[in-house]
Amino acid sequence: MNQREMREPHPPPIRNKSTSLSSPSAARRLYRNLSGKFRVGNLPGLEDSVVSGRGDKERLRKSTMFQSNEALFEAVEHQEMDLVQLLLSQYSMEELDLNTPNSEGLLPLDIAVMTNNVPMARLLLRAGAKESPHFVSLEGRAVHLATLVREAEQRVGDLQAQVRSEFPGEREASDHERQLKAWEWRHRLFRRMQTGFEHASPPDVPSSVRLSVSSSSSLRVDFQEPLSVNSAVVTKYKVSWSSSPSLSPLLGEALVEDTSLLQCNITDLTRGEYYYFQVSAYNMKGWGPAQNSTPSCASPSSKSTSLSPHLCVRSWAVLIEPASSVSSEPNFQRQRHFSIA
Repeated sequence: MNQREMREPHPPPIRNKSTSLSSPSAARRLYRNLSGKFRVGNLPGLEDSVVSGRGDKERLRKSTMFQSNEALFEAVEHQEMDLVQLLLSQYSMEELDLNTPNSEGLLPLDIAVMTNNVPMARLLLRAGAKESPHFVSLEGRAVHLATLVREAEQRVGDLQAQVRSEFPGEREASDHERQLKAWEWRHRLFRRMQTGFEHASPPDVPSSVRLSVSSSSSLRVDFQEPLSVNSAVVTKYKVSWSSSPSLSPLLGEALVEDTSLLQCNITDLTRGEYYYFQVSAYNMKGWGPAQNSTPSCASPSSKSTSLSPHLCVRSWAVLIEPASSVSSEPNFQRQRHFSIA
């Protein structure tokens, strides 16, 4: 991280109130909110192409004057919801490099999640955004954020010294003064992300976990978001299944990363075999506790159906040690029947 050159920050754009994108003039006003680095005055008709979708997108994508990926980062960082919607509507994931980390090892979704911007995070998730692969552990994320904060503090200190060495009349229009304001803002952003991570908690259990039969070799699990709103944004779910009521050992797991469609169809199951399911949610603080399905188990069938919570009942006999000599039934192996609902 220390060897990576961090990109120069951009001063906050002028903030407008939320504006409808229903008219070309409104979209143009949003486009102009981008900092000077992302304006392309030398390319005729760019604003019209951004608004209407016309024009050579490949030429725009390759142009060094219009860096859509950095434009998206800037819009997310400054919580410009309308600008993000505009960019997502006009450019594909590939054109935006939506899941390519920047020089700071961050993705747009990371910034939205760690600043607890729930609407922004959900918008990005619907577009297919993912979290940075750099964050493989809680400790790694904490170290990464601490490094970003420390490097920003160092940059601010260096620029403050350079600004103080300039004559008063030169400061207001100097590059150092502009960079200082930008890095001061960026330092506050990293601190806000760090605080958001430190105060976050793992998610609660998913709600309304329902199990149903979808075919003679598959079962389907439907579920809803956790009811608690006090934890960080959930970015994915995990569906686990087993042939044992204790769900140990597991037969398999499936990740559900499309948070707009909370269901999972498990295929290649054995007809007549009963399977038990549970679902857990994930956010930046890791996996939360698992919630068992209702009913607790089901068997693939040729008829697709929703199951009653009381249908999944299985009984079996367990042999008990021979009774003691004081028993009224010597040398007799008694059986007990257990039911699992």
